[in-house]
Amino acid sequence: MRLRAWIAQLVTSVGALRPLCRLRNDVAKVAWPVATYFGVMCAPVYGKGIPGLGGMVDFETLEARSSPNEYLAAPKDRCPKFTTDEKRQQAPVFPVDADELKRSFEAMLEKRYAIPAFAAPTLSDRHKRHYVYVERTPLLRFPDIINVQFVPINDRSSTLVLHSGSIYGYSDLGKNKERVTEMLAAIPNLPSRIKQTGVQV
Repeated sequence: MRLRAWIAQLVTSVGALRPLCRLRNDVAKVAWPVATYFGVMCAPVYGKGIPGLGGMVDFETLEARSSPNEYLAAPKDRCPKFTTDEKRQQAPVFPVDADELKRSFEAMLEKRYAIPAFAAPTLSDRHKRHYVYVERTPLLRFPDIINVQFVPINDRSSTLVLHSGSIYGYSDLGKNKERVTEMLAAIPNLPSRIKQTGVQV
């Protein structure tokens, strides 16, 4: 009798655990895809020149994509093959040399990133003053690739070529244009003596 009572109690206990087992299975069904998604989006492989994952672009041969998910700020005489006006604007001139402009750009980037260390370039060509950065969208963590080249005009002024482009998706809902615009607006504040000038290149 005791054995039967014990078996009955065991069966009852197992039955009570079934909803918990189902809940665990349901959580696992959601957790694995979410973990996989963020594992892919946050993987440290973007902007390093791996085919299809972004890298250093050649501004002399850069052409506009058929998709709207990019934006460019450049002097008129740069990026001659990027002829889509809807995705391009004139880059301002700053009254500092190219090295000081680079330092200000990096300071601006550090303020944009939750973890400043992530603002380090993934690729760099110091001779050409050309650098590649990765910035992810806040919620879904889509990686966008930023290419910037600092262009000296003389020893007291400089400008830049700044391109932001998405890896995933056809439309970026204007995010790359917004990013470039925000960056250009923020650079003059770092340091405060930098002010955009009316000089055209």
